[in-house]
Amino acid sequence: MQYVMKPMLFAVITVLGVALTNVPAHAQSGGRVLADIPFDFSVGNTMLKAGSYTVEQLQSGILAFSSNDGKEHQFALTVPGDSGNLSQEPHLVFMRYGSEAFLKRVFFAGNEDYHELLRNSRERELIKNQASGDELSLLIHPTR
Repeated sequence: MQYVMKPMLFAVITVLGVALTNVPAHAQSGGRVLADIPFDFSVGNTMLKAGSYTVEQLQSGILAFSSNDGKEHQFALTVPGDSGNLSQEPHLVFMRYGSEAFLKRVFFAGNEDYHELLRNSRERELIKNQASGDELSLLIHPTR
């Protein structure tokens, strides 16, 4: 088991390292938004506090979330989706189960495609226990 974990950890670190070197190239492309999120929410297996966040596409499939107070940083792997988002308004889509919110999709300005986050173990558990979820969409603003 140890021999399997080392190569996987190396691969994850390599992907993140490559992604971080490409930040300046994508900062101007419209793949960066500011979101004021009024509730705590999960990104992957990490719970983030309510507040203002910069959401940035670092590389295809990798998003970075940074709180504007500098206390929270999180990366998320995503899969692409094609929504037919004709308004092309940037927004975040959350799934809410009771008081728990999970980030589901990120739409950037001027783009019909979206970034879908995979379900974490807690969300899968809630679905398995037949919790009904409500979809919540939150408009966000491109950074300048």
